[in-house]
Amino acid sequence: MENPCGTTKANVFESTEIEGMPIYFGAGVNPVNSPAQFFVAWGKEVLTDGLIHTYNTKSAEQGIEWFVEEEEAEAKYLKIQKLLLGCLL
Repeated sequence: MENPCGTTKANVFESTEIEGMPIYFGAGVNPVNSPAQFFVAWGKEVLTDGLIHTYNTKSAEQGIEWFVEEEEAEAKYLKIQKLLLGCLL
């Protein structure tokens, strides 16, 4: 399988789904010209055949954020979960 330009293989460490919204925490090959290697992604179809985009993009429905520090990415993963759970209360 080839990686289309602007994507990398996603190594997902953790994933969860809240009210139909998938959330992923993982790592991938460094985005171009960046030391970032950890990502948090949310939304349907954000991962396609195990591939993820190598750039940051954010909206309420879908997003990908890349981080240099694993702890920072994990904190964002937990924050998104809490935000979604808070919306459901």
